[in-house]
Amino acid sequence: MEETKKMKVAIYCRTATDNDKNQNLESQKEKLLHYAKQQGYTVVKTIAEKASGSNIDRSGIRTIYGLAEKHDIDAVLAVDYARLGRNSLDMINLEKTLKKWHVQLETLQSNQPSHFWDAKQRNNHRC
Repeated sequence: MEETKKMKVAIYCRTATDNDKNQNLESQKEKLLHYAKQQGYTVVKTIAEKASGSNIDRSGIRTIYGLAEKHDIDAVLAVDYARLGRNSLDMINLEKTLKKWHVQLETLQSNQPSHFWDAKQRNNHRC
């Protein structure tokens, strides 16, 4: 019988201000860790940063790219897409880049994860 491989994920949390009590870094982290545990995911890295979402060139996003390029993760978890970025073109480019490395974006919007790429297929693409 073939063993199912656990999905490796990076948790990404971002806020621009301390004023939003619903989106503070600690709250995001708790929600995402709980979700990852429920799904049986292995959390490889937790990234939390206080920065504007209007500029995608942030330390946390660069860390995600590095993990994805090295195939250290299968998915990036965020509370919602706005945590990753506010610019639609940047988000499209982020999605394309991660997809190239067979990494999916998954959010908790509407209590349902949103998948851009099926990371389970990733094992079929490894060299």
